[in-house]
Amino acid sequence: MKQLAQRLRQLREDRQLSLRALGEMAGVSSSALSQIEAAQVSPSIATLEKICTALGLRIAALLDEPDSEASPLILRAGQRRRVYSSGSHATIEPLARGFSRKKMQPLLVTLDAGGECGDHPYSSADGEEFAMLIKGSARFEQQGSSFDLDEGDAVYYDPRLSHNWHNLHELASVLLIVVAQ
Repeated sequence: MKQLAQRLRQLREDRQLSLRALGEMAGVSSSALSQIEAAQVSPSIATLEKICTALGLRIAALLDEPDSEASPLILRAGQRRRVYSSGSHATIEPLARGFSRKKMQPLLVTLDAGGECGDHPYSSADGEEFAMLIKGSARFEQQGSSFDLDEGDAVYYDPRLSHNWHNLHELASVLLIVVAQ
């Protein structure tokens, strides 16, 4: 989490934004941003999405590294970076890194029992999103409708519309989410 906090601060400062300015753009209080940047709190996935949208980035950009010359880019299971959000009770794992110009970002999201992406439905950046439940079951909400999904089920949706993921079960749920711009 400390690496994520440092990266957020660096990105904000690179854009010459104050905590207050970024907070207003993201809809997050400047005090909450300060605590996130100091690694004092673990933000929810929804809060990270809001901050990244305000910075003009995808959430995986927080964990990315300099561009690689390799083609194709191979990311071994043991090389993945994992960020745990205690606010969401979820782990985010970007599945592609080392190429900043990618047009899609695959993520593995593990929702612990009772985990969710945010306290409330949220919207994110322009583009499209696809999700497939790899393990377990979860509830997908969008625009006031709820859909219970089981292992192997998939959903394609507009991330600009208010949405959220919830694991209402006692076992972890694993989602493959692909964000395309």
